[in-house]
Order: sequence, then structure tokens, then C-alpha cells
Amino acid sequence: MDLFAAAPAAGHLTVRRSRRAKRLQVRVLPHGHAEVIVPPRASTAEVRDFIEASREWIEKTRGRTMGRGPAADLSLPSRIRLTAVAETWQVSYGAIDGRSRLREDYGSGGGHLLVAGQDPQARSTLRAWLMGRARRLLPDRVDKVARATGLRPAGLSIRRQRTRWGSCTGRRRINLNCSALFLGESLLEYLIVHELCHLKHMNHSARFWSLVASFVPEYRQLDAALSESWSVVPGWVFYTP
Repeated sequence: MDLFAAAPAAGHLTVRRSRRAKRLQVRVLPHGHAEVIVPPRASTAEVRDFIEASREWIEKTRGRTMGRGPAADLSLPSRIRLTAVAETWQVSYGAIDGRSRLREDYGSGGGHLLVAGQDPQARSTLRAWLMGRARRLLPDRVDKVARATGLRPAGLSIRRQRTRWGSCTGRRRINLNCSALFLGESLLEYLIVHELCHLKHMNHSARFWSLVASFVPEYRQLDAALSESWSVVPGWVFYTP
């Protein structure tokens, strides 16, 4: 995949070439960031014409999306708050001896990160660090909820996805978004319960929701809150200015 910046007038917008794409497509992601998906043989002129023709739709859709939360800050962070696990990490940028791209100094409830290099290398380093934290911390959370509910998955995968908090596969594997670390603790627990219940019902039928309610009676409020929680995910997790 090839990512490159699109017309500056389009705002926060990137263009992604995809070998699987059959036609030009555009979508607005939860933070209000627009992404144009381009088939391999589309020319730059065709892409620019498509963006221009889609401008009004993009702005209207972005307006509705951004109304759900604050605009994404795409800058590199000076602090990272992983609310779900009560960790706060201070972040600074500078030279590191050797070939390491990151130095972690652990403290109580978080610590300090020293990140080598500048954008986009530093951004990539932080994304890899976030994936590492999620792979280290989320399995214990899933195991705790699995023991409480009696619903045990065959495995757990951690991913960085822009539009899904989690999913359950037909092979009884649970997928969780590394960005779930930015959720509140109760929302993370609900997310895990939701996906574990799909081990019994691979749909959103009445039986599925009845099972969810048996573990989380207030699931309606939590499910609505989860859908509106993309604004808590910092822009640097997904986007490069």
C-alpha cells in the first residue's frame, strides 16, 4: 500500500492505493479523517478529480462525524494516557545511544518514554509501542472476564483498526483493537463481554443481547457510549499529518 498526501484544500485527507480496489472510493473515519481508496491503475488526475467531486459529501459527513467529539490532534504526544489500565506515560523526543528507537523508564502507574528520531519515524515507534502494551496488558483483562463469564475464546489477536473496537471469528478467536487501552475501564470490560458473547451467538439477535444483559445489565448505555468513544483515541495512533 502506498500512502501519500492529497490536495491540501481537502483538509485531513489521505489517499491509499489498494491492489484489491476496483474503483475509487472515499470514506470518513471516526475522527473525521477522510480516506480515498484508489485502484492500482488510477492516475493522479483521476484521483484529484474524484476528490474535487466528493468534496461536498466529505465536508458534510465530516461535520456530522466531528460533532460526536473533539477534533483529532495529529501532533506527536507529550503525554499518553492509557485510561483502561490507569497508566500515564510522559513522552519526550531526542537522541538515544545505540540502535534503539525507544527507551522506557517504568514508574508507578506508567513512566517515561524517550523516542528517537522525528516524524514519521517517531510516530511509527509510538504505534509499535502501543501495540506492545496492548499485547502485554489485554490478555489478562480478557482472561479475567472469560473466567467470570465462563466464555473462553480459542485465542486473542491484537490489531490496530480504524473502525472496529473488536470482533469474534468463526474459529472462536477474539480480536481487540489496541486503541481499547484509551477507553474507560468499564467500557473495556463491556467490549470484552460483548465479543465473548459472540462465541455463543455470532450475530446480534435477541438471544445474543439477552446473554450480554445477563453479565452487563446496563449494556445499552455502555454500547451507545462505546460507539461514541472514538474521540478518545489520539490522532497520532492512526494518522500522519
